[in-house]
Amino acid sequence: MATVAPPMSFSASTSSFRASQSHNGPVSYSDSPLTQLPTVDFKFEDLRKRMAEFTVKFDAFIEQGRKRVLEERNEFRARLGEISEEQRSCSTQISTLQSTLSTHDHVLSREQAEKSEMQGQISKLESHQANQCAARDRLKTAISQTQRQIDVKLQAQREYSEKVESQSRLNGPELNFWETYLGCRLDGSGDENKIRVCFMFPPAKGGKTGEEREAMFEVQVPETGSGRYEVVYMKPKLEASKVEKIVDRMNITRDVGTLLKGMRELYVEALK
Repeated sequence: MATVAPPMSFSASTSSFRASQSHNGPVSYSDSPLTQLPTVDFKFEDLRKRMAEFTVKFDAFIEQGRKRVLEERNEFRARLGEISEEQRSCSTQISTLQSTLSTHDHVLSREQAEKSEMQGQISKLESHQANQCAARDRLKTAISQTQRQIDVKLQAQREYSEKVESQSRLNGPELNFWETYLGCRLDGSGDENKIRVCFMFPPAKGGKTGEEREAMFEVQVPETGSGRYEVVYMKPKLEASKVEKIVDRMNITRDVGTLLKGMRELYVEALK
């Protein structure tokens, strides 16, 4: 619990303060250090000088800054011009490259089309070559078969020639006899399957020229030994029925003398 000071002590203190004040008299403030102001030297000249120096330095700084800004601006403009020129050059190069690329694409597409066409042509040529090879093989086979047939025919022809030659040696004396006896001549007609027979007769009585007369006919020789002989040409013309009878006898007997004698008799009658 707080203790309250007695009022008597407070009164005593106040009385003593008043007594001291009345004893000292009035207070003077002129000699108090609290009331005296110090003397201040602001140094305006030095400040003015420093301000002038600062102004000079500041102006120089501003001038340098302005020059630097102008130089940087000029450099920027020059660089910007260079960049613009480079941009135009790059644009030109890009346009050129795009044109070159377009041309290259066009050439590439054309070459691709040509390549496709060439591949098609190559395929056609390969197919044609395959067909030609097949045709060549077929021709070789056909040539081989034909060569074998030719060899067979040549062998048969040689055998036939030998047979004909052997027969001609046997028929030679007989033909000489008929040529001498009948006054005829055997000639070729230009066709190996035909024989021309010519008869020579004395000049006609009362004739003006006095030349021998000639009569002839051509005989078609059969390809086989059993084929029929045919008289295909006569000069002068004879009666067909009489000639046919003689040819029939000759085909039956297979005797050439029958044909020669019969035809001579017909020509003798015709030339009287």
